[in-house]
Amino acid sequence: MSFLKGLNKKLNSLYDGQVAAREENGCLVLSGELERWSDVVLSGKIASQKSPYFSLINEIECTGETTIPERKPRIDDSSLEWEEPDVLIIGGGVIGCAIARELSKYKLGILIVEKEHDVAMQASGRNTGMVHSGIGLKKGSLRHKYCKLGNAMFDKVCAELGVEFIRYGQFLSFAKRIWEPFMPITLLYWKWLGIKGVKVSRKDELRAHEPAVSNDISAALHFPSTGAVCPFELTVAYAENAVQNGAHISFDTMVQDIVTEDGMIKSVKTNRGTIKPKVVINAAGVFCDNIAAMAGDRFFSIHPRKGTVAVLDKKYSYELIQSAVSTLGTASAKRKHTRDGSVNLSLNGTALVGPDIIETIHREDFSTAAFNVKEIIATHARAIPALDEDQIITYYSGIQAATYEEDFIVSKGIHVTNLVHAAGMQLPGLTAAPAVSTDVAQMVIEFFGGENVIDTNPEYNPVRVAPIRLNVMEDSARAELIETNPDYGIIVCRCEEISKGEILNSLRRNVLCDTVDGVKRRVRAGMGRCHGGYCAPRIVDLISAEKRFSPQSIKKSGTGSEVLFGNAKNMMQKKAADSSRISRFEDTDPEAVARMHMRAEAIKMAKRKDADGDGDQ
Repeated sequence: MSFLKGLNKKLNSLYDGQVAAREENGCLVLSGELERWSDVVLSGKIASQKSPYFSLINEIECTGETTIPERKPRIDDSSLEWEEPDVLIIGGGVIGCAIARELSKYKLGILIVEKEHDVAMQASGRNTGMVHSGIGLKKGSLRHKYCKLGNAMFDKVCAELGVEFIRYGQFLSFAKRIWEPFMPITLLYWKWLGIKGVKVSRKDELRAHEPAVSNDISAALHFPSTGAVCPFELTVAYAENAVQNGAHISFDTMVQDIVTEDGMIKSVKTNRGTIKPKVVINAAGVFCDNIAAMAGDRFFSIHPRKGTVAVLDKKYSYELIQSAVSTLGTASAKRKHTRDGSVNLSLNGTALVGPDIIETIHREDFSTAAFNVKEIIATHARAIPALDEDQIITYYSGIQAATYEEDFIVSKGIHVTNLVHAAGMQLPGLTAAPAVSTDVAQMVIEFFGGENVIDTNPEYNPVRVAPIRLNVMEDSARAELIETNPDYGIIVCRCEEISKGEILNSLRRNVLCDTVDGVKRRVRAGMGRCHGGYCAPRIVDLISAEKRFSPQSIKKSGTGSEVLFGNAKNMMQKKAADSSRISRFEDTDPEAVARMHMRAEAIKMAKRKDADGDGDQ
């Protein structure tokens, strides 16, 4: 009670009585109204510090800022009406797909519902793909636990799923050289955190690995367990292997309501029908707290964080970076609600710079701003001076789902028996996915009575056959493949060297892919310097022919993102008709009428001259 009294006193002092804190079912609840979102977040952070309560629910209304409406599918049908899966997974990100794959080891009916038109459409596809070693995580937190466990599992998981993964390590330096003499002492700290193999790399060794690093950096800590994976490829691979083993995915499917009776979820209403699952897994990313509220099990709040990443041209990337380089103590990192980020080389040869992290009220604002991009480059140019804005070919933003406790939530429902939460999956959620999926699956199995009751899936196969990657094949193997299937000899995307055969294969696999961006996420067609300027029309033609869709119906991403407006000839005719209508309005102007008559007479005379000339010849 003394904590609550002191907190209310502090909040009252800061916000003139507009905000109040109370206890409810073991949780700390904030309520009231504030004009700025930054103050809403700050009040939550103040309240969560040294709180004796289980968790924090922030119900403060932000009156001065309007949120961007949630993206919703336009489909409305009954294709899922009264489906009765054993397990319903809400969310088709890397966490949801990893859980589905883990549960497919058992004889269970598994259904993933995803409101987007593909997997990895939000946070899971909008990150750098770095597999973190655990730098900056608090020991004892779930983020630290699952990062450590997940990192160790990546070699096996990626080998089984046919996903490329490499441990290229990470170099961590300090912005102020005053800290460099203390680097050897920190080795005990990293060992205590459970990060293996950390060592101090002096100037010569550092330059041997990273020649472009600033001469001002004379030493850095090397973390060999840091790696890189393609986040799209990993999520798609998890989904494909889950479907291969019996799971189902329904895209364009949004949860609208959940009916709970006597502490049990009875039904889940979606835009595609009402589902009656035995167990529900909440892996809905930034909307996890909304799903928890629908189920009557809300005990946490999400405050979204936006991060922007700059992507550099391949022709510069290898000159700038060979692994990953981070610098602690940069100017931008001293601001509240942001972090340093890094410069790291993706598996596909592009350097990724960032992200910065900014608090935002919007859960689906994927826009980018010139200011953020400039600041990202300026920040990391301190470590790699050759970085320049002219090297950027594109940039993107993603939203992380952070709780006020700054930790993951991996637990059974508090007030609802047949609900499991995998929420608050901010960084390092991608790294943690393999370990989180294992624990969530065990919680589900326990609900059904344990492994002694639930039969294993006799047809379970952890191995996914990876798609062919033409641009990494030896010349002899490539020639043999092209002779067998000539489609692999037709290059559709010149920037990334992606063939027609690879694109057709992506359209024929067991997880739906029928959009330009869906192809892009699977084979990288359109991710090069021209951004699909050359290959996009050809990809539209391939999708149209393969799926038997009209070209006008082919979408860039999801519902409402049709690439084409219509037939060019018809549009020109319509434009001409519109022009003639405008001319009739001009008829009321005598001068305009006179000009039109003079122009018509000039055209007639020109035609007569042309005709006379033809006759002379």
